[in-house]
Amino acid sequence: MPTPWTKIRAEWLKGGTTYQKLADKYGLKEKTIRNRAYKEGWSKQKGQIRDKVEAETRERVVRARVNHLERLIAANDLLLEGLEKMAALIQAQPEALLFDKTGSIRNAESFAKALQTAAATQRDLYRLPNIDQKFAAKKWREQLKLEKDKLSGPDTSLEVWEIETPEGVELDG
Repeated sequence: MPTPWTKIRAEWLKGGTTYQKLADKYGLKEKTIRNRAYKEGWSKQKGQIRDKVEAETRERVVRARVNHLERLIAANDLLLEGLEKMAALIQAQPEALLFDKTGSIRNAESFAKALQTAAATQRDLYRLPNIDQKFAAKKWREQLKLEKDKLSGPDTSLEVWEIETPEGVELDG
């Protein structure tokens, strides 16, 4: 009966088994299987299969994350549209919409918090910097410019010092 090399190769490429286990299962010597694998480049094939599976997995993960992000952006856009409509109504009737029956400004605080949250979410979804990050980036750019200006000016890395020495004393170097 001929040796089922296609089956052996397929089992090894699938993973989870060793040459020794395959040799025991099919009644062969481990070295025979190892030599055949080397000759036919099984390790290279296994690497190509692994690379292909990893690439497909990355693609699926990215696609799923993009879909999730698109849904989040759409939901946040709807929230912002609703808040814009509320803002227009507040302009028309500020007292009726901002204050509750007891005269509390709680509704205005809730509206402001909703606007703040929606804006922060929008910034996060589009990966835009917030005010603190913009300020930090501006300071960093200014510092970088100062450092660059220092480097492009006269060379201050070497300073010459004049030292007075007593008569008759010589300094080496």
